[in-house]
Amino acid sequence: MNFYFLRGLGPALALALLVTACGTAASGDVTDGPGMSDLAPSYGARPDPGAGGVEPTKKPESGPSTDAGTDAAKPGSEASAATGGATERRSRPTGEAGRAREARQTPRADAAKAVRVSDPVGDLSRSLEGAPASADIVAVTLRRSGSTVEVRTRFAAAVPTRQSSGRGMNVASFYDVDDNGIVDYEVWASLADDGWGTGHLDRREERASFGPGTGIEVRVEGDTLMTTFPVERIDGADVFRWSAASEWGSFESMAASTSARDYAPDDGALDFPG
Repeated sequence: MNFYFLRGLGPALALALLVTACGTAASGDVTDGPGMSDLAPSYGARPDPGAGGVEPTKKPESGPSTDAGTDAAKPGSEASAATGGATERRSRPTGEAGRAREARQTPRADAAKAVRVSDPVGDLSRSLEGAPASADIVAVTLRRSGSTVEVRTRFAAAVPTRQSSGRGMNVASFYDVDDNGIVDYEVWASLADDGWGTGHLDRREERASFGPGTGIEVRVEGDTLMTTFPVERIDGADVFRWSAASEWGSFESMAASTSARDYAPDDGALDFPG
């Protein structure tokens, strides 16, 4: 299975990951890679309605980011090094931010409800290659039931089960579990000529894993891609911020960040539970 979100890695490490993903080596973790995808958003600080807070932001739909705040969140960047790297960035919020998160804590039973976001049809980012309607997100529903999380991503057309002609598709969901505006965990489904495969990225540990060992399962039902995974993949969190995204294009356009992309929601993140 080709995982096109590996474009941020050096050639040798990317090749090692691809070998692992293809099943020619045992699936496992990779501990020394930088950020694995620029598809992930950056939510920013939660706005304070009483203090005129700034709305959360995410990465542009296409093209490299030039935003200093986003660059500071990228492992290996100069801004990251200046602030002490991932360990310091991942510290649990204190003060007002910490109290706000505690106020949103709810009993585990409440976390079983679904949170849904609708997305406009036809809002895929522009790409010279165009993009099929099957890459255009129209709604995403996240449901937690017991120890399992299910993400249903519905598209504007039937979801393909194979991809050819040097093109691929990624569908991912992102999770900020400590309310600091930075994605902590990513859950991926990646489509190539041999069907859908799965991947997981722990950005706290910079650890990637692929295939059945992740516990992530994916299946297609008409216009909907269903992804399920153990809640341990997001550190067992009961309360978190989340969003989803898709991208479609050639391997070259994905590597150049010019693939067609769609985010849901278009800006910021959703709270779970709502």
